[in-house]
Amino acid sequence: MIVSLVTGINSILAKADPLVHAVFDPLHLPGVGSYWRISLASLLVHIGLLYAFRPISSLLFPRSFKRLSAADQQGWCVAMVAVVHTAFDTWFILKFINHPALNNDKMDGFSAEFEYYLAIALGYYVWDLSTCIYNYANYGVMYLIHGGLGVFGLLILISRQLQFYAIPYLLPELSSIFLNIRHLLKYAGLGQSLVYKVNFAIFFVAYVVIRIGFEAYHSAKLVGYVYHHNIGNVCYPYAVFFAILGITLTVLNTIWLRQIVNAAYYTLYPQSTKRKSKAN
Repeated sequence: MIVSLVTGINSILAKADPLVHAVFDPLHLPGVGSYWRISLASLLVHIGLLYAFRPISSLLFPRSFKRLSAADQQGWCVAMVAVVHTAFDTWFILKFINHPALNNDKMDGFSAEFEYYLAIALGYYVWDLSTCIYNYANYGVMYLIHGGLGVFGLLILISRQLQFYAIPYLLPELSSIFLNIRHLLKYAGLGQSLVYKVNFAIFFVAYVVIRIGFEAYHSAKLVGYVYHHNIGNVCYPYAVFFAILGITLTVLNTIWLRQIVNAAYYTLYPQSTKRKSKAN
């Protein structure tokens, strides 16, 4: 029976291949047809991790996890999945940060191995976007925009266009590791601990230097390349999209930094909130 099931699934996947190519190849996104199975598998793995982290957390952190409300337990599991994936993103981006083919040709340079990792990342970003849609009331429009831009950007990257820019646009995930650890520490009731303060300090430096500074620098250079039509064989609308993407991410990151600093301040100094309430 298992053999029949596997055979049936393979038959369905084989029939889907030409359909995916027929949809995305005319859009100059042939990589989608080549990597959609990997991205789908990645999506399913991330969904599985979300459910797996509930019993794992109950086992490893019984006192911290079980006292949380159902909504906070879900938030904890989402943060756990995000920590795992952002660590993966950081690892493979650092692995390719000095890759000759990518650095010597920022428009058309590519690596098949790098492309494979990007297809895995696409699965996570589809999951992240679906989470933003499902929990729109908690995330809001800015996170929805961020998620949608990220998914479309990766569709371009896995199609051997602008792959270098995965480095400045995904390396900021390094700061997201500490951001999600911050969420976990708050859930665990350690919002005023030394660990929280050290983690936030590391996050803040990484966020300002990489997520805002490094990303904004390469975004500005890409705007110049697009303005002077120095884009190699890249589809021009996608080059324009990536230039706008960089600007948009910089604006969003700057807005979020202020919100995150405010949230951290009132977590570390809750008495400030109380004083403010009394004053009002």
